[in-house]
Amino acid sequence: MKKTFLQFLLTTGIIIAFVASPVLAYEIQDLADTPVRDDFVLGPGKTELWMDPGDSFIKQLLITNRLGKTMNFKIAIEDFEGSRNPEETVVLKGEERGLFSLKDYFHLEISEFILSHGQRMVLPVEISIPEDAEPGGLYGIVLVSTTPPELTTEVEKEKAKGQMSLITRLGTLFFIRVKGDVVEDGFLKELKIKEAKKFYEKGPISFEILFENNGNVHLTPYGIIEITNLFGKKVGEVEVDPYFAMPDSVRLREVQWNREFLFGRYTASLLLNRGYQDMIDRKSVEFWIIPWKVILTGLVILFLIILFLRWIASHFEIRRKRV
Repeated sequence: MKKTFLQFLLTTGIIIAFVASPVLAYEIQDLADTPVRDDFVLGPGKTELWMDPGDSFIKQLLITNRLGKTMNFKIAIEDFEGSRNPEETVVLKGEERGLFSLKDYFHLEISEFILSHGQRMVLPVEISIPEDAEPGGLYGIVLVSTTPPELTTEVEKEKAKGQMSLITRLGTLFFIRVKGDVVEDGFLKELKIKEAKKFYEKGPISFEILFENNGNVHLTPYGIIEITNLFGKKVGEVEVDPYFAMPDSVRLREVQWNREFLFGRYTASLLLNRGYQDMIDRKSVEFWIIPWKVILTGLVILFLIILFLRWIASHFEIRRKRV
């Protein structure tokens, strides 16, 4: 009886410990017929979640070695944020804490491991939002880097002499939105043509879209650019696929109209949805396309034809045949 009771307590303790512990079991898989690409693959590249305060979520990252050799892999976590400089999409903060910091809410089972060529790491990443988290955006990145394995023998060290040690880093961006009363405040700041000129010789034409986000969550604007000619007739359009704009930042997006043979004045009109409450901004820009090289070539050819006809007329006399 006493032995049975002890077994019951032991079994109950194991079950409680299993249930209470987080399910964070990493796994290394062997993949068949993995080609050598001199790189490694990390996926997914981006994860976006809406979470309540106190929520937890586990996301699995897949890291595949295609380097053709055994390598060490290291995991690091940093914050990232947007920038008021349109040339910078995101800024990694390194050891610093970002304005919308997520780094303290990540939990990883391991931070370093070794993969042979053709092996894949399935790495669970847990995100736990504290109970007192304020509504708004939180942003962090999981960075994976490679370094050569430690050399243990003199032969290996001798072979490695004179070789450069390259470190490659890939990252998965995490966009977390803590539910509640957030501030959504963005607008289309400017539409312009890249490398603005008085006129262009030919297409394609590259458009630059500046979107400003003054809220505390990232936004996902999207839209369409319609191109009309001098007579107001629609001659083309360009889709602006959804993209992210970080809070407290100005985001530059470039899209291209891939038409080459054009002539005259055109108007490009952008209809951009801000990504919230179905609010739409509109801006337009005009541009001229004058293919002067084609026109000049045509004029030269025409001039040569006229000269040739005049030469024929001056050297040959056309007489009417008498009956």
